[in-house]
Amino acid sequence: MKLAHRVSLIKESPTMAIMALAGKMKKEGKDVVILAAGEPDFDTPEHIKQAAIQAIKDGKTKYTPVGGTLELKQAVINKFAKENGLNYNANQVSVSAGGKHCIFNALQAILSSGDEVIIPAPFWVSYPDMVLLCEGTPVIVTCTIQDKYKLTPEKLAAAITPKTKALFLNSPSNPTGMVYSDSELLALAKVLKNYPDIIVITDDIYEHILFDGLQFKNIVNVAPEMQARTIIINGVSKAYAMTGWRIGFSACSDVNIIHNQHLMPALLPRKLLLPH
Repeated sequence: MKLAHRVSLIKESPTMAIMALAGKMKKEGKDVVILAAGEPDFDTPEHIKQAAIQAIKDGKTKYTPVGGTLELKQAVINKFAKENGLNYNANQVSVSAGGKHCIFNALQAILSSGDEVIIPAPFWVSYPDMVLLCEGTPVIVTCTIQDKYKLTPEKLAAAITPKTKALFLNSPSNPTGMVYSDSELLALAKVLKNYPDIIVITDDIYEHILFDGLQFKNIVNVAPEMQARTIIINGVSKAYAMTGWRIGFSACSDVNIIHNQHLMPALLPRKLLLPH
């Protein structure tokens, strides 16, 4: 069987490869601390588990709207308002099978063949592969220890071309754990003001994994004018230890992006259902 060309563009997830190797070493009796997957070391809170059990008993196991039930969307809206001070409507929110699914759907909705997506490195392993699957071109920008592994406004400006369609921001970062400060985000927003067609995808999945008294903010929090062209990605995997539940959500003021995300689930490759 001859497979599609896009299949040759992706590679095995390094995360899964390391997990498999670590599992093999454990079976051999070796003492291994596994730092591959972003798997919380605590359990899903009991009240969440009980609510899920009750929902099953109540027969809530049927088809739902592709973008999420109104009740679930309202919970997401309430989360953004309460925790982030951001306001969205139900038609600006989409719920998908995990944060990875949300990102893939967003890229499918915004990318055309040859569009470039800026990805600061170090980065979460799946960003480039998803861009390639959507016929885009990953533009990797190396952020050094001198940069504190964060994208600087100078490097952002240098990476932008007429083909640039989107920029990934991930704070707190996977894998470095680094957090962008208000001033750092403002500096990036200042560059982006000169390029109004560039969409920001802010991956906030580690929002609640913070240390040293740091407080979470994304680029929309510090530069509200960016909300109109920012796609916020989040979910319940990390904060609530629900990685296997596959619940991610995205929000964007541009309802066209959200509407098109609702059309994408059938296109999601099984490979991308791996934990975010």
